[in-house]
Amino acid sequence: MLQDKWNLYSDSAITGSAEGAICLFDYVVVDGKIVTASWCGRANIAVKDGRIAAISTNDWQLEATDYYDANGKLVIPALVDTHVHLREPGYSHKEDFYTGTCAAAAGGYGTVVAQPNTSPPAMDRSSVKGLLELGQAQSVVDFAVSAQVTPDNIQSLDELKEAGALILDAATCDVPEDWLVLRGADFWEMFTNAARLGMPVAVYATDPSMVGSQTKALQDEGRVDPLAWVEARSPITEVTEVARLSQIAKDTRARVLFRQVSTALSLDILKATKSSSLQSDISVEVNPHHLFLTSKAFLRLGPLGKMAPPLRDRMTVEALWRALSNDTVDMIGGDHAPHTLEEKMAGKRDIWQAASGVPTLETALPLMLNAANQGRITIEKIVKLMSESPARWLNLYPCKGTIAVGSDADLVIIDPNYSWEIRGKDLLGKCKWTPFEGFTIKGRVERTMIRGNWVYGNGSILVKPGYGHSISAMKCNGRG
Repeated sequence: MLQDKWNLYSDSAITGSAEGAICLFDYVVVDGKIVTASWCGRANIAVKDGRIAAISTNDWQLEATDYYDANGKLVIPALVDTHVHLREPGYSHKEDFYTGTCAAAAGGYGTVVAQPNTSPPAMDRSSVKGLLELGQAQSVVDFAVSAQVTPDNIQSLDELKEAGALILDAATCDVPEDWLVLRGADFWEMFTNAARLGMPVAVYATDPSMVGSQTKALQDEGRVDPLAWVEARSPITEVTEVARLSQIAKDTRARVLFRQVSTALSLDILKATKSSSLQSDISVEVNPHHLFLTSKAFLRLGPLGKMAPPLRDRMTVEALWRALSNDTVDMIGGDHAPHTLEEKMAGKRDIWQAASGVPTLETALPLMLNAANQGRITIEKIVKLMSESPARWLNLYPCKGTIAVGSDADLVIIDPNYSWEIRGKDLLGKCKWTPFEGFTIKGRVERTMIRGNWVYGNGSILVKPGYGHSISAMKCNGRG
C-alpha cells in the first residue's frame, strides 16, 4: 500500500500519537511527485536540521515553520557530478568556484567534484588543501576535490587522501606531458594502492601516440576544418586504451570509472569486462554532449563544438543511448569545461587553435528532462544516472543521491511542463555561450535545496558564497 510505504519517520521527529500525529519540522515540501531511482509517488517531505525527517502521504498533518507547494511538480534528489572543471585557481577568467557552483545549483546539482587541472594543479598535499579551502570560502553547493595522479606521485596516494581528496584522476591523453600515465605497471600500482585506500579512481583513456600521429598527418595535409579534429581522434584511439586499462582494473579489483566514453566498441568492451567478473568494480561515464550532438552538428557549431573526445556520428549517438537503457553506462558526468568565447573562437579558421571543452552544468538535466518528455528515457533512470549512481560511486549514498529518511535534504523541484529556450546569455556561469543555443526544452529546474535550505530559485542564488560544505571535511554531515 502507498500509505505503508510512505509514512516513514525518524523517532526524534515525531510528537503526539501515531494516529493523526502533529510534527514540528523546519520545512515541508507539500504534495509533489517524488521520484527516485527505485520508486515514485505523490507525498510530502519534511525536513529537520538539514536532513529528511519524514516522508508522508497527505493524510498525515505535518506542522512546520515553512512550506513549499510542489503540486504538479516533480521532486527528485539533487544531482551529483563527479566531473566538473571549476577552473580555479589559475583560470578564473573562465570560471571560478562561486560562478561554477551557482551554475551547478541552477542545473539541479547538490554535490560536485572539482577537477584537479588547475594552476597549481591539485596533485600534492598543499594544493589539495588549498583547493578545499578555496571551495569552502566560495562554493554554494556541497563539493569534493579530485587529485591528479602522475608518474611522479603514484607512490604518494596516501598523502593525497590525507589531504582531503575524495577521488583520484588519471589521464593517458590531453593533459601536460609530465602528467600522462602511460605504463601498465604504473596503472597496476595506482589501482592496487587506490583499492587498498578505498579511493575511487577516474580514468580518461585515449591513446596519445595514435592521436599525435593522426594529428600530424592531418596538419601536414593542411586540414584546419572541424572534422579534422574528429578524424585525429578516431574511435580506435579510445578503444585501444579502454581495452587495456579495463583488464588492469578488473584484475586489481579497484573502483575505476572510465570517463567520457564515446564509442560503441568501447561500450561493448566495458560491458563484457564488467560481466566477466563479479569482483570487478568498473563504472562507465558518458557526457551529455555526446548524447545530444553529432559530428554533423560540429560543422554548424564550428569551434564551439570542439571537445575531447570529439562528437561522433549518429549511429554512435544511438549506441550511447542503448547503453543507457541496458545499464552498460552507470552515470552521466557533465565534464563541465568552460572557456571564454574568445578562446573558443580562436579556432574559427583553424580548429587546432580553439580551446577544447564546453559548459554543461546548466543544460545537462534540462536536456535529459526534454528527452524524458519525448519518451526516450524515464525520470527514474535520469535520477539513477545523475544522482544515485554517482553518489554510490563516491561512497556518499544514501547521504546523497536519494530521498529517504535520514538522507541530506538535497532536493530539486522540477516543473515538467515548462517550455523554454536555452540561451547562453541567461547562464549563471561565467561562460555565456553554449553549444545548445536555441534548443527548445520542456522541463526546467525551479528550485534546488541543499541540506534543508533553498540555494537556487527561479533564476536567483539564495545563499551566500561559502554555504557549500566540503565533503571530506564534513564526512557527509558526520555520518561517514
